[in-house]
Amino acid sequence: MMTKYLALTVIILTISFSKPSFALGKLGHQLVCQLAFEHLPEKQQNKITDLLSTIPDQHKKLINHFNNQKDNSTITFARACTWADTIRHLKDFKNYNAWHYMNVPRSQSKVNTNECQQNCLPQAILQHQQTLAQAQSPYTWQQAQTLLFLGHWLGDIHQPLHISFKDDLGGNKIAFADTEAKCNNLHGYWDHCILYKGKESETKWLTSLRSQWSQSPQPNWQKEQVWQWADESFQITTKSTFNYCHKDNQSVCQKPQGKITLPPDYLTQYQPVIAQRLLQAAQRLTNVLAASL
Repeated sequence: MMTKYLALTVIILTISFSKPSFALGKLGHQLVCQLAFEHLPEKQQNKITDLLSTIPDQHKKLINHFNNQKDNSTITFARACTWADTIRHLKDFKNYNAWHYMNVPRSQSKVNTNECQQNCLPQAILQHQQTLAQAQSPYTWQQAQTLLFLGHWLGDIHQPLHISFKDDLGGNKIAFADTEAKCNNLHGYWDHCILYKGKESETKWLTSLRSQWSQSPQPNWQKEQVWQWADESFQITTKSTFNYCHKDNQSVCQKPQGKITLPPDYLTQYQPVIAQRLLQAAQRLTNVLAASL
């Protein structure tokens, strides 16, 4: 028993002091899943609540520590959608680390259907959606994991740099020249800094996204859509103004030489883009869950 307690303590401390590197930031995931939950019918909301009730205490602690909450805080769907990031250091879940993203060749101009066959983000969505659709009450922790993964994957696939290039780790190696910046690389910027709206950022984002919900409705869930979602992110990532890569005369997207400096208007230009991606992620997650629960 003491061994398990010590192991959990080490994991919590690791999470607390590690810099997130390969995932949409916790705020982004919370926004996507909170909005999706709000827009589901009560029947599906109740099923989610039932699934969340199966989360073991040790995983509740991981979620709450990751979200700066007390150990015994209620686990909401919004916070639970960060779970897939809290387990990266756990041996039993190491195989899922590659499921947070998809690598694309630098010479490629678009994401094609069935671009990858396994261990990648689009296939992760397809697998966990299919598994969740088969879940029946009384629910189990194994089934709840499927829900938490699925909610997380919908956030990740809409963060542009999750569909990117292997050799720079999706922008994690695209460092900023400004060493004093809160986010020190491009991937970290898109996970965290681009979402900053001052004090009460979460409240401001929720208010804004709720007001836009009905403006761009999404079609009902179809499994082929995951490749479209991935390509949307890839098209954003490879724009010259994104500052991730620059296409040469053979249309190969070459990485920048050395450290980069974002232009002064970068946030003004791209915060509306991440807003659109968050809204799309939430609406699409709503449709996926409505079809699966």
